[in-house]
Amino acid sequence: MRPPNPTDPSHTGPSPTGPSHIGPHRVLAPLGAGGMGEVLLARTPEGRLAAVKVVKEDLAGDQEFRSRFAREVRTAQRVRGPYTPAVLSADTDADPPWMATEYVPGPTLKEAVRENGPFPEPSLRVLALGLAGAVQAIHAAGLMHRDLKPSNVLLSPRGPQVIDFGIARAVEGTVLTRTGQSFGTPTYTSPEQVRGRGTSPASDVFSLAGVVVLAATGRPPFGTGRAADVLPRVVGAAPDLDGVPEALRPLLARCLAKDPAERPTADALVRELSAGPLPSAEHGWLPPRVSEAVSAHESRARAVVAPPTPVSPVPVTPPRGRRARTALVVGAAVVAVVVMAATLGLLSTAPWRSEAAPEAEGVRETPPEPSEVFGDRLLGVGFAPEGESLYVSGTEHLVEVDWRTGEELRRFEQRPNHLAVGADGTVVGTVLDAALVWDPGADRARHLFDEELGEWNRSVPTADGTRLAASVNDAEGAPLVQVWDLAAAEVEFEIGTDSHARDLHFNADGSLLVVSDYSGTGTSLVWDLDARQTVLELPNEDFPAVPDDTGHHLKHLAFHPTDPSLLAVTTGPEDTALYDLDSGATTPLEAPGTNGHPLYEIHFSSDGSRLVASGDDGASERGGRVWDTATGELLTEGGAPLYSQLGFHPEGTVMATVTPDGERLLIVDAESFEVLHGFPE
Repeated sequence: MRPPNPTDPSHTGPSPTGPSHIGPHRVLAPLGAGGMGEVLLARTPEGRLAAVKVVKEDLAGDQEFRSRFAREVRTAQRVRGPYTPAVLSADTDADPPWMATEYVPGPTLKEAVRENGPFPEPSLRVLALGLAGAVQAIHAAGLMHRDLKPSNVLLSPRGPQVIDFGIARAVEGTVLTRTGQSFGTPTYTSPEQVRGRGTSPASDVFSLAGVVVLAATGRPPFGTGRAADVLPRVVGAAPDLDGVPEALRPLLARCLAKDPAERPTADALVRELSAGPLPSAEHGWLPPRVSEAVSAHESRARAVVAPPTPVSPVPVTPPRGRRARTALVVGAAVVAVVVMAATLGLLSTAPWRSEAAPEAEGVRETPPEPSEVFGDRLLGVGFAPEGESLYVSGTEHLVEVDWRTGEELRRFEQRPNHLAVGADGTVVGTVLDAALVWDPGADRARHLFDEELGEWNRSVPTADGTRLAASVNDAEGAPLVQVWDLAAAEVEFEIGTDSHARDLHFNADGSLLVVSDYSGTGTSLVWDLDARQTVLELPNEDFPAVPDDTGHHLKHLAFHPTDPSLLAVTTGPEDTALYDLDSGATTPLEAPGTNGHPLYEIHFSSDGSRLVASGDDGASERGGRVWDTATGELLTEGGAPLYSQLGFHPEGTVMATVTPDGERLLIVDAESFEVLHGFPE
């Protein structure tokens, strides 16, 4: 829901006597209020701006709502992508619960169309592609938006930003069902939702098309009016596509099919839209007047936000006579509740940006300037084998940097959306339709391409660089894992899987591959690559499903880097064990106190002496955990700043990780687990 006009007498935003802090965030100003509670503009401890959603009292006292809210927030924190603002931190156990998201100063699509009219075709293509990329990422995480509409799309120079998914699932089954209200927004609700047949990913595709039609024509596809008038048209009438560019009509018509089975998937939308013409980088993707509106939002937001001061923080109270205007301007860009983080299925970069790399810079002054990739959305990190440099992949560039100074040493033409560095120096990554392989020392990548595939997601090399495993989707969107012979550039064989959320790890000698279902809803497999058969399937009798309160289980697995038979397995929100495939012996690791908050990907140090489980940000018990694998002892008393993108230095002295917002690189001491430095500073 959009926040109400703060000048309205019914506005319930925070008063000047409201809290000065929400969690670790310093409150700056009210943004507005919505169905779940109030929204505050705040500054994070790192100095960034955030929109903090504070749950209202009646919902905060509802245990069913709290459980749903906590589940959706945890899922949200695992997802990052160029078209969804990041969840920065949250505390669902607080009273009241809250969640902080990336602040996006820009108008909603609804506001932009109302004030400036329909978008031209080039802008519509980028809008549709960005929305498809956002929905693709949501679906890859096993979620659905359920209420995609123009007021839930913010406009920014980097593309459309989809917000408010997570609210729908959290509120569903509590407030709305008690009052008998229908779910979703009538004008953009799918026919199956109207008929009470539930939602599916196809429902979000239907709503997505309606949003694009509004941007193309200035009106929704089934008209406006009372729900009693609109909903029968959604179920039985053809959409009004007059005014939609001819080239886009067939695609949108398929998305608006009454039968969900006839609609394309988000993956198919991304493929089709990526193949079409897109605007050049010279003038950006937004119409000129909308670009001006975005700039105005940015400048006004800067004007109303006081700079940080060393004195005790207090709430910001704008001068008399300016309060209403201030809250209204900033409130128009509120980021409420968002989900998504894994880079599964994301585009490698904003599609309208120029592919040309900037000219080489001259000799830099001392100290060197950190690479401009920092502050961009970071998608992967990996240390070079000698340990002197670090590969960093962002939505704009893949670079090699000096991890001590951040100085850029090399810049690569391609921009993969996933990155892995082999022990021999082979660097691999994926873009939408291919795998990229940089042989040791090479500046240019080889492309691995299979015309029968629909999409590439993640890839990983063996330690000796002879094989590559890639999680892919076939032309119909079915999930597969391919194993490639890198010397021959040929597929050796394929592995079927029941999960779109796949992580991959080779064992130490390259004879086994674990295909880990990190959503926790499917099956994880260990494959013998020589026999080409499954040798272990999880869950099983020894590792039964141990669900957390989301119903998920056995989320992450990783092979020991030197012992070919040793596998690390997460068995619950706080439980991790080492499993020897040869002997069948299981060694539980000391359970950390995370107050039920799950740990995510697991990473071994290069010598296997340490194991790290990534965590999220927020309260003191959050963050990652580190174990001594020889003893099972937990080496971290509380949460350490170790998150999902993580790389160990070859000598085990430091770790590189990316903050939950995806925009800052941290270098963490591997003994004290303190942050040594970060980029940007």
